[in-house]
Amino acid sequence: MKLSFQTKLIISLAIIITIIFGLMGLFMANARSKELRSEIVNNAQNFVLLSTDKIGDAFLRYYKNAFFKFRSIIISNRNLNRDLKNIQIVDLKGRIYYDMNQYEKGLVFLPALKYTDDDFVLANLKKMEMKIQTNDWVCIIAPYIDEYGVHNYSIVYYFTLERLKKELKDVVVGSAVMTAVTILLGIILAYALAQRITGHLKVLSEGAKRIAQGDFSPITEIRTGDEFEDLAWAFNFMSEKIRENIRELNNLVAELKRRDAQKTQLLANISHELRTPLTASLGYVDYLAKGKMGDLNEDQKHSLEVIRRNLERLNKEIHSLLLISKYTLEGVQLNPEKFDIGELITIVIHDFTPEMRRKELSFAETLEVREIYADKNGIRTVLENLINNGIKFAYPKSMIKIQTRRVEEGDNEMFQFEISNQGPTIPQDQLEKIFEPFHQVDTDASRKYGGIGLGLSIARNIIEAHEGKIWAESKDGVNKFFFSLPQRRVQ
Repeated sequence: MKLSFQTKLIISLAIIITIIFGLMGLFMANARSKELRSEIVNNAQNFVLLSTDKIGDAFLRYYKNAFFKFRSIIISNRNLNRDLKNIQIVDLKGRIYYDMNQYEKGLVFLPALKYTDDDFVLANLKKMEMKIQTNDWVCIIAPYIDEYGVHNYSIVYYFTLERLKKELKDVVVGSAVMTAVTILLGIILAYALAQRITGHLKVLSEGAKRIAQGDFSPITEIRTGDEFEDLAWAFNFMSEKIRENIRELNNLVAELKRRDAQKTQLLANISHELRTPLTASLGYVDYLAKGKMGDLNEDQKHSLEVIRRNLERLNKEIHSLLLISKYTLEGVQLNPEKFDIGELITIVIHDFTPEMRRKELSFAETLEVREIYADKNGIRTVLENLINNGIKFAYPKSMIKIQTRRVEEGDNEMFQFEISNQGPTIPQDQLEKIFEPFHQVDTDASRKYGGIGLGLSIARNIIEAHEGKIWAESKDGVNKFFFSLPQRRVQ
């Protein structure tokens, strides 16, 4: 989803505020947690130091004979520390003689002596110094020394950390409220700031859209006396320069189109004019070769054969020029029909048999699909150009391979043709350019292999007229040329 600058600014500011106040809240909560925990532990220690002797003396004097007085002393001490939850009096064997929580439930005397199961208490009962354990609770065990210096009992205190949890909760809630209020204020501030910024940006954006649509007349006006006004001035200056450049480009394009049309027409006229004497020349060569103007010796026959081959080669190049001129001026006219491409491949390969023999090339084909729906003459031209290209650039004594297959592209069924040869690797940056008219891979290609670079361009025109595509791949001395045609109408 596309977000406006204003929305992004507001969201960014809200996130920054949330992170800042979140970190502040965590820091405050952590600091307050340590402070309050220390306070609870210190208060508990002071309470134990002050109350241990009082509670121990009261236990010895009043527990059995005046329990109500012992209980009142416990209650009065309990009220001195709000975090205190329980007091136990335990002998050195771990037997619990008094448990404040049990008596608070209404049990005046414990039904039977119980043993403590607190590992910390059991480990420190006989020690003559106060011990503290702080986990979810604060547990303090203090030895009681009677007036005779005898240590028979220890007093165990349990203090809760509920106050810590409640205060931390209040800190978190307070931080969240403060963060929410700050975010709200930040959003209001960001909205006001974004309105000023995006208002000017909107003006510039609308001007850019008008330029993109080809309308260069409106002038963007921003009167703020700051960088936005400078930006608007630069925008208007750029717009004016674009107008001037487009006018020049339009004039250049029109001139190039005119000259290109003239060039194409000239090529068509020259090609047409060349074919007339060329046809007559081929006719006379054939006439002479058949001995209708007298017998010929072997050298004369060989010379006529050389002349004939060169005239035929010239005829093919002129035909290519005529074809590319026709496609440029008139487009490719298709007459699609159903036919066997295997038969067409056989005919074309047969036509190139002399060239293949000269280079001692072998041929292999794997035709998974034979019947296709396309313009037969156009596909024959494509095959001639691709096979001629494959033979021309193949290494001597190598193999030409042809494959056909059916592939799926989305919802479309496609016929795919592939021809491969072993020859000079085509640079990756040339794989698209070789389908352009008159393009040669390198400057020596035309001299070494001949041709004027129209075959692949003609093939591309024909394949694209079929709404298909043509491409090449080249790696490690293996060159592959592909074309694919939609076959939705094949039954």
